[in-house]
Amino acid sequence: MSEEEVKRLADFKLKVEERIKDLEDELELMREVARLIDEALRRGSFAKASQVAPGEEIPRAEEEVVEATTRALRRTRDGVLLANAKIAKDLLTVDVNPELGLRSNVPPFRSYFVNRVLNEMKAKDEEEGRKPLSYEIDEDEGERLRRIVIRNPGDEDRVNELLNILTWTLSKMLEKIEKPGTGPGQED
Repeated sequence: MSEEEVKRLADFKLKVEERIKDLEDELELMREVARLIDEALRRGSFAKASQVAPGEEIPRAEEEVVEATTRALRRTRDGVLLANAKIAKDLLTVDVNPELGLRSNVPPFRSYFVNRVLNEMKAKDEEEGRKPLSYEIDEDEGERLRRIVIRNPGDEDRVNELLNILTWTLSKMLEKIEKPGTGPGQED
C-alpha cells in the first residue's frame, strides 16, 4: 500500500470514528428525550375510553399557564452560556450568545436541529391538524447565529424538549469549532 493510500484510509477511519461519536451522542439525547416524555406522560392524568360516557368530554391533564419567562441555556460540562431563551405563550425566542460565534453551517444545527427536529415537529402538527410550529433563523452576513424564533412551539413539555435538544445541539456545535481541524466552515 502506498503512503497516499495509508493516509486516505487513516482519514476515512477518523471520519468514521467522528460519525460514530456523533451518532452515539444523538442516541444518548434521544434516550434522554424519551425519558422526559415518559415523565411528562406519568404526570398527566389519563382517562380510559371505557370510563367516559359517549358524548362526554375526555378529562385532560391540567395545563400550567406559561407566562413570559427566561431561561439560560448552558453547556453541562462547564456552564458556558450558549443562549438565553424567552418563553411566552405561543412564542419561543432564543438569543444565541454572540461571543461564541456559532455558525448555522456547523453540524448538527441544520442536519439535526432544523431538519430532524423543527421540520418533523412542524409536519407532525400539520398531520394532526394543530396549528403548526413555524420558525425563523436570524443570522448575520457571516452565517453566525443571532436568534431563533419558534412560533407555536406547543405545550410546556414540548418547549422543554426543544430547549433541551437545542442546548445539546449548540453544545455539539461549540465542541466542533473548539476541535483543531474542524470549524465553522465545515458544511453539514
